[in-house]
Amino acid sequence: MKVLFLENPHSGGKGGRKVVDIALNRFAKVGWDTTPITTESPQHAEELIKSATDEGYELLVIAGGDGTIHHTVQHLPIGSNEEPSKLPFAIFPLGSGNDFFRGTGAPRDPEGAAENIVNGRPAPVDIGIVEPIDDDGKPRDQRRLHFINTVGVGMDSQTLATREKAPKFMSARYEVLFLLTLMRLYPLEVSLSTDRWDLDVNAYWVLVCNNEFIGTGMNVAPGAKTNDGEFDILIVEKMSKFKFISYMKLVFKGTHTEVDGIEIHRAKEIVLRCSPNQRVAADGDRSFEGPVKIRCLPGAVTLWTSWLNREKL
Repeated sequence: MKVLFLENPHSGGKGGRKVVDIALNRFAKVGWDTTPITTESPQHAEELIKSATDEGYELLVIAGGDGTIHHTVQHLPIGSNEEPSKLPFAIFPLGSGNDFFRGTGAPRDPEGAAENIVNGRPAPVDIGIVEPIDDDGKPRDQRRLHFINTVGVGMDSQTLATREKAPKFMSARYEVLFLLTLMRLYPLEVSLSTDRWDLDVNAYWVLVCNNEFIGTGMNVAPGAKTNDGEFDILIVEKMSKFKFISYMKLVFKGTHTEVDGIEIHRAKEIVLRCSPNQRVAADGDRSFEGPVKIRCLPGAVTLWTSWLNREKL
C-alpha cells in the first residue's frame, strides 16, 4: 500500500510528533510504503491532495482535526456510491474536537486510531455542498463549499463569531464559547424549503447535520448516519433563555429530541434563508451570508476505516 500521510503542524499540540510516530511505526510493521509530509500551508496541502493519485498513492491519511478534514474534502476527487472516489482517505485524529471521527465510533487513542486504519476498508460516505444564492434562488458569484459535518445558522454560527473575537487560548474551548454566546444569543426568522417539506420558524438554532456530533462531543443529531444519502436537520425554536440553557445539557447527551421546541427533520436538499441575515457556518467556516442552497452528495468521498456510524464494519 502506497500511503501519503499529511500532518497539520497546528494540530496535536506539543505531543503531536510522538503521536504521529505511533501511526507511522504501525504502518511500517504491516509493510506500507508511507510518505509523511508536514504541510506548510492550506495551499500546500491542496497541491499534495490534488496530485496524490497521479503520484500513485493508494491511500491518503490526514493527521489533524475537524478543520483539517473540512479543508481536505474541498479537494478530494468526488465519486458516488456507484463509482467510488479514486482516492480513499483515513483520519488519524489530532484535533481538539475530532467530531467527525467521533461519529465513526473508532477508538480515539493513538494506538486504536492507527489500528482502525491498518484494519480498514473503503467506505463511501456522504458530504454536503453549500452554495450561496440570491433572493431569486440563482447562484451568487462566490465559491461553493463542501462540508462533512454540519452547516447552519443561529447558535453555532454565533458561537463561531464569539470565537473569532476571543483570545487564542479559548479557541478550542467550544463549551466555554457556547456559554459566552448565550448571553448575546438572538433568534432568527428562518425559512426552510426542502425536497420534502417547507417550514418557517422563529429559532435560536437551525443545523443541517451529516454527522451526530459537533463542539467536542455534543450529540446534536442522535442516530445521524454519514452514508444514508440525506441530512438530519436540528431545529431549536425560540424559547426562554432559562429553558434553552436547561435543554442544552440534554443536547450534550443526545436526549433532547423529545422535548417541546426541539425537532429533527430529514431532507436531501434545503434552501435556507434567515432574518436578520447571518453568516452560515459550514464545518466552522463562515465564508458567506445566506441565503444558501444545501445539497447532499451521496457517497461522494471514500473513507478508509474499520468503523462507521459507531458500528464495526
